[in-house]
Amino acid sequence: MLRAFTLADYGLLRKLTKKAVFLNNRFVLTQGPGASSRGALFSPLAAFTGLYTFTGKAQDHSHPLFAQAYHPSGFPLAHCIFLAPASSLDSPALEEVLDGLTKHLGGRGALSLVAEVEEDQAAFKVLRQNGFSIYARQRMWKLKGAPIFTGPATWRPALERDRFGIHLLRKSLVPGQVQQIEMENSEPLEGYVLRQDGEIVAYAEVRRGPRGTWLLPFVHLDAEPFDKALAELLARLRPSPRRPVYVCLRSYQDWLQGALEDLGAQAGPRQVVMARRTSLALLVEEKRRAGVPNRRAEPTTPMQVPEPQAYFAEPAMQPENACQ
Repeated sequence: MLRAFTLADYGLLRKLTKKAVFLNNRFVLTQGPGASSRGALFSPLAAFTGLYTFTGKAQDHSHPLFAQAYHPSGFPLAHCIFLAPASSLDSPALEEVLDGLTKHLGGRGALSLVAEVEEDQAAFKVLRQNGFSIYARQRMWKLKGAPIFTGPATWRPALERDRFGIHLLRKSLVPGQVQQIEMENSEPLEGYVLRQDGEIVAYAEVRRGPRGTWLLPFVHLDAEPFDKALAELLARLRPSPRRPVYVCLRSYQDWLQGALEDLGAQAGPRQVVMARRTSLALLVEEKRRAGVPNRRAEPTTPMQVPEPQAYFAEPAMQPENACQ
């Protein structure tokens, strides 16, 4: 049976989230795993916080299954935060929980529910069986210390007037199937831009939290060599052992991993980014023309066809004594 989270579930949820499968890097790495259970306390205000928590229980399982997703109002994407506990992923209740979560988010305007998972985890197979499909691959890189950088500043905070240039940069870098899922929105820009010859050649989307900083780069090949620019950007973010910087490197930006290695970043496991559509195409019946019985054709406007003219004129008559 599926139902929304209530305050009576908090004690159990807090216990089970320690054994959860977390499916969103940005939320967990910047806010910490405990933020998800604390956020569930504000379920009555979910329309404002965007954090939705549901639970379901099968008859043959002793513990319920919890699922949480984050969907700000008006955004095309919803992000699955966790499934808990991991031992209940084989529960028959999982299908009902995911179906209910997807239906609820679709009613709010979300077009897809997104989850990030390692391909060798058991959760990957479970998500595939429940309608999720791969649309991107990525890897998280962790940097605990700020690189040394001396030189003129080239990056600056992104402003609203940079939005069109960032849009063009994303269109030139991001594969079409990713753009279909991760559609751009009117969310305020948070990050830095790098310009060359008046054009934006790099944009770094940044999200900060008490546990760390999350960075998603979009870098054009025209920005190469990018080593110094990357060192400057990471020095601005000031990573430390208590608040590392996590760089989310998508497969279409793999050429940046050499620069990250040179700066001492540690590579995490490879992940797949999966999405489940919350809306389905409507089937439209094909309209066919049907004959009307007992009806004859209506007369049409007559066509005036001119009489055909002879192509060859008759031979002219000659006088009788012309040859004599």
